[in-house]
Amino acid sequence: MKSYIKELMYYIFAGLMLWYCIIIISDGVRIKEAMISAVKNCMNVIIPSLFAFMAASGIIVSSGAYIVLSKPFALISKYVLSMPAELFSVFFISNIAGYPVGAKLLCDLCDKGRIDKKTAGTMQCFCYASGPAFVSSVVGLALYGSVKIGMVVFLSCALSNTILAAVMCRLFPLKVNGTGKKRSFSPDVLTDPVLSAGKSLFGICALIVFFSSVTAVLDHYRVLENVSSQLGIQGGDAILRCLLEISNLSRLSKAPYALLPVLSGICSFGGVCVILQVFSLTKDRFSLKLFLLTRPIAAALSVVNSLWISRLMLPDEVAASAGQQQIFVKVNNFVPSVCLILMIFLLKIKKRVAFSE
Repeated sequence: MKSYIKELMYYIFAGLMLWYCIIIISDGVRIKEAMISAVKNCMNVIIPSLFAFMAASGIIVSSGAYIVLSKPFALISKYVLSMPAELFSVFFISNIAGYPVGAKLLCDLCDKGRIDKKTAGTMQCFCYASGPAFVSSVVGLALYGSVKIGMVVFLSCALSNTILAAVMCRLFPLKVNGTGKKRSFSPDVLTDPVLSAGKSLFGICALIVFFSSVTAVLDHYRVLENVSSQLGIQGGDAILRCLLEISNLSRLSKAPYALLPVLSGICSFGGVCVILQVFSLTKDRFSLKLFLLTRPIAAALSVVNSLWISRLMLPDEVAASAGQQQIFVKVNNFVPSVCLILMIFLLKIKKRVAFSE
């Protein structure tokens, strides 16, 4: 029976791919415009915001600096989170740097033998967040015209991950191996993480561009609109787009203040595209079953947290004016991003030439 169902799923998947290819041919203009918009988003937002953090986090792991950075927080790590002290910096960086950075850090630690697969799989559940830069600009400024509202979303998600960490570290104790190879500081400590970050970022951007075409295909048949109307949610198609790809938050035309808890939950969930990015980065290094099971829980916690955090942080006048005006922050980082990509390729080629010599 299982083999029959599995074979049926393959046929369904093949049919969907054939349908997708037909739509690409028949409605090429819409698909092209969506992909161009996604490429611009990657160049102007994703690469400038993620690359530096991904490269820096890799350097921190390669050099062993994460152990030193965790020492001041040893008491919090031990008594609040029940987490090995040297892993606190990994948890902290993951919650401020952006969604894929946590997965990248855990993969680096796994590759170096510092943590086992079970520990990495557990930590991935709470080392996953959008970071304050994203929510402040996209949610706070672009939708509500207030950085404070963006910080409410960030704190709601960060607190959810903290609660999740405190519970899961006690249910699934984390282990740190003492078999990590000690490395002396050398140019490779800088160059290897930079090149690895560039390679990982290319895969992330490729998935974002692909998902833009999928969303365009769904819009072609008004699938998301029909689903939202069936659920009885007015304007729910915009929410569904965000659940598919989180950067669609910037495309919301109206975001009333009452929608803030929902946006907090969406930012905590991250979207299907970001989850696939995590799968792409980990490449079966460790299991992501717990991660998939706990994401809806973290999203629900973020919804609840945003309700009381917004009451504490936002005065009545901010809540009243939120959503009445829109401030769109337009940034053009296209040329610097192209230069950054060229630099990564040059470093990669130069390193291969040096190795062959």
